[in-house]
Amino acid sequence: MLHSIVSYYFVVATTYQQQRSSRSSLQETTNRTDEQSRWQRRTEKRRQRTEELLNSIEIGTSLSLLPKLQSEELTNLNIPTLGIPPSSAIDWNEIDPKLDPIRGGKLREGSQRGSRKRFQVEAFHFVVSEILNAQLHAQNSPFGVTIIDAGCGAGNLGISLAGLSDSSIINTKVLAVDVNEHALKRLSDRAEAILSPEKLETVCADLANYDLILSKIPPNHSVIVVSLHACGAASDMAMNLAIRCNAPFILCPCCTAKSLTKRLPSNTEMRTTFDLSASFQRSGASADIKYPRSKWLMDKLYEYDSDVVEMTLEEKYTLLAKVADIGIGPQTMSQQRQQQARAKKIIELDRLLAASEEHGYDVRLMRITNHDPLVYSKGDLLIGGKDIAETLINLPEEGELHRQT
Repeated sequence: MLHSIVSYYFVVATTYQQQRSSRSSLQETTNRTDEQSRWQRRTEKRRQRTEELLNSIEIGTSLSLLPKLQSEELTNLNIPTLGIPPSSAIDWNEIDPKLDPIRGGKLREGSQRGSRKRFQVEAFHFVVSEILNAQLHAQNSPFGVTIIDAGCGAGNLGISLAGLSDSSIINTKVLAVDVNEHALKRLSDRAEAILSPEKLETVCADLANYDLILSKIPPNHSVIVVSLHACGAASDMAMNLAIRCNAPFILCPCCTAKSLTKRLPSNTEMRTTFDLSASFQRSGASADIKYPRSKWLMDKLYEYDSDVVEMTLEEKYTLLAKVADIGIGPQTMSQQRQQQARAKKIIELDRLLAASEEHGYDVRLMRITNHDPLVYSKGDLLIGGKDIAETLINLPEEGELHRQT
């Protein structure tokens, strides 16, 4: 009898526990489903806002960055790919291996990253050469040029530019600037065997420290600023550095969303210095950089009124910068890349038009070869300078070279 009672209560208790567990599991599933539904609704609203914002900027907008280039509707504006004539291409098998970003930079042979890095170096080298040739023809006496590699990292660009420049024609020096001491040490170790201090010098500095960087320029030198994949606002600092000395710039920005980071003081009591030990802090905007950068984009964002939710100017730009960087999900990869490419084109035009509006720069937006924006979003080439319109217009496009051959 006692055994039967115990068995009965055991069955009741087990059944109760199972029912309780089942109800709990059902509730968790319901909560997850509700949370997913809320996330999907929020994402759908963000996607709708993004599409509205992109359309409001693109539709009815015509742009011509240079007077002799035909004005195009922004919706139809295809960024031309820079074409490099075979006579100007780098023969990677013939140069010193340490100048090659694959062999010298220890990138894996045959990898996409290594191949892209070569195309990037080749594009920068070609444009720098075209600007230098134009400057040389405009002057009657020899002069020196300092190429500032802003945000140089381990030196895949700066070392190549220093080693490939022909100093018999122009006295050229590379000033490699980065806030990362370890990256500069790697650069110096690699360059030591092939480049003299007269050809390449390093400076450990925040790119916002314009006065320190410019103090390293010899008094008889002109300047060209280059910057390959300086994250976030570091690309804007590189542009500002060029503008400080009326110098041409060649930039290939990346990680646009990092520019939205606010630089936080490392000492919360003193609040006099910035903590640059974290990359997201180094990539944040300094006090002299405001977004949007151009009057053109500011006016466009002020004109846009969302049908979904009211947004401030800062919120509109933030949405653009984030979409340009990472897109909005859930989408197919193709949909995400298309929205990214549209938003990033606007972000880069904003940078260029700021240099044009405020400082009278001639500017052009191009793309590095083999950098399809629907595959790889970090291939935009921003080129600008004072009185270099003819040089920019004459930069060959990939399609033109194919038609000539």
